[in-house]
Parts: sequence; C-alpha cells; structure tokens
Amino acid sequence: MALHLDYRPKTLEEVVGNDSIKDSLRSLFKRKEDIPHAFLFWGVSGTGKTTFARIIAKQLGCADSDFFEYNSANVRGIDTIREIDINCRYAPLEGKIKVYLLDEFHRGTPDAQNAVLKLLEDTPKHVYFVLCTTEPDKIIKTIHTRCTTYQTKPLTPLQMDLLLKWVLRSEELEETYPKEIIKEIIKASDGCPRQALVLLDSVIDITDEKKALEAISSYSLGTFPTIELCRAIMGRASTAKWNSIKEIVSGTTEEPERIRYAILGYLTKVLYNSKEPDRIIELMEPFMESMMYSGKAGLAYACYLVSKM
Repeated sequence: MALHLDYRPKTLEEVVGNDSIKDSLRSLFKRKEDIPHAFLFWGVSGTGKTTFARIIAKQLGCADSDFFEYNSANVRGIDTIREIDINCRYAPLEGKIKVYLLDEFHRGTPDAQNAVLKLLEDTPKHVYFVLCTTEPDKIIKTIHTRCTTYQTKPLTPLQMDLLLKWVLRSEELEETYPKEIIKEIIKASDGCPRQALVLLDSVIDITDEKKALEAISSYSLGTFPTIELCRAIMGRASTAKWNSIKEIVSGTTEEPERIRYAILGYLTKVLYNSKEPDRIIELMEPFMESMMYSGKAGLAYACYLVSKM
C-alpha cells in the first residue's frame, strides 16, 4: 500500500502537527453529550482535513458501513444532497450514528450548498456532517455559522522531519536513509504531509542519491507549468511578459497556494546564485502573503505586479 495511505493517522495521538485542532477535538469528545453535528475543515491540500474527518467518525463510534464519503468535485448537484437527506433519516446499519463526509465542498453548486444548509439546520440526532474545503470563501456564509470550523495548517520543517523519520524508522530505513533526500522532500512538500509521503514513496527504492534528488526536483516542479511561469516571472517588464504570465495562470487548475509555494521555492534557489539579489527579492515580495482566501484572484494580482518589474 502507498505510504500516505499506510501511515494515515487513525487517532489524534498519531497526527503530527495541528495541535490546537487536536486539543479542541479532545475537549469536545470528553463531553460525550452536546457534541456538534457539523464540522468544517479548511486548508491547503494534504494537510489532514479528511484524516480528521475519519478520526472524528471513529471517535464517535461510527461503523464503516455508516460512514459515507462524497467528493463534491465529482458529485456537485442537488440530487445527491436530496439522496443524502432521505438516507440520513434512516437508522444506522451497525452502530449508533452515521457520518457524512463532503470533500471539496466548495465545488458544490449554490443549490446543493443551500440544501446542505437545510440539513445542518435540521440534522437528525444520529447524523454528523464533516465538510472539507481548500477554498472556504466559496462556501455560503450561513454554512460557516452552522459548523464548528478548523483550519488545518502545513507542518513546520521540524514536524515534517519527525514525520518522515518516524515512517523511515517503521520501514527500518532510518539509520541508512540519506539525510539530504529527507531535506529535499521537506522543501518540496511545502508542509503537506501527504505530499511528503508521496514523494518519499516515489524515491524510497532509488539507491542512487543523485537520481533520487533529481526525481524530487522533477516532481515538485512538474505537476503544473511552474517552470514556464517562473521563467516568465524572471523576465523584464513588458506587455509580452504579462501576456505570457496571464496565459499560464488562466489555464491552470492547480491550487493558488501550491503555485505560490512553488514560485517562492524556485525564486529562493535563484536568489542564492543571482547577481541581482535585490531584484529577486522584489519579485518574491508579491507572493509572500497567503492566497488561501484570495484564491486565483490573489494569484493573478501578484503575477500582474511582477509583470511590471
């Protein structure tokens, strides 16, 4: 099984990072009564949103047959929510509760979101909802007010180091695995544990350290046209520069935060070898602020600013 699935935390104790969320959930679970029936997790991909959802389900005593997961990127319409509305009224098959996980919830249509709002306003006692999203600003505000909301944050380099070493220790590789590869995985994963484990999985059997490092570099820059975008950003101010950047940005479906991290990573490497460090710092500045809320508009704005530099 893939490492990111093999080592997915099953309890709060196994989760690395996001301590404030873990503390809050522990406090809620101690109540045993009056536990919220709706949770909203938001944050960049791979930071533990659906993992927390599964832990909540397990902690509440939800049987596997009573756990339902929907990806709103594929199931967006109101018909699906109507089915959930009907099904959630029935008693659980095995346990005492049902849990519905709606992932990528921001992709749901306005009608679907309003239908979910009605469900949250009149939730059966045996039903719990967990909504997950990378773009909370696209979810109607009244849903936010009905949910207990948490932001999952990327891991720090130290936390990522602890996670990777724990996995390598479990695989009996910690003592022999090259430290340089671990460092590069930490840099390339941008604080996302899932991405770090996917990267580790892709190079763990490569015995040539140089080839492993090249594979990591290729992966981190190859999932979308980062190289082309970074090269365009490096160009001198001109109408052609903006047109080139605009074409790349408008055509990508990748998360703006992931793009921002990749651009900063690229420019950081350029900075170390540049004869114009002040200019590179100037190019980096528009990308220093998070784009979690501003989304693609924030990315477009930052890119427009650098097109004038």
